[in-house]
Amino acid sequence: MGGIFSKPKPPPRNLALEKQLADAKAAEQRRADELAAKTAEQEYKVAKGLYGSRSLFGKAGGRGYFDTV
Repeated sequence: MGGIFSKPKPPPRNLALEKQLADAKAAEQRRADELAAKTAEQEYKVAKGLYGSRSLFGKAGGRGYFDTV
């Protein structure tokens, strides 16, 4: 038994759990980066008039002038 002034030992590290959490965090970060890039590209196209409800360039075949996005 330990003395009354001894510090408790930290629990053992669970390396498998830490790796799983790191992988999940990395996957979530990649998904967030892809979503941000897609959103930025969408905003750029809308700002330039390449995509939108009145754009003639947004859809193949010239459709899109009165179509909704």
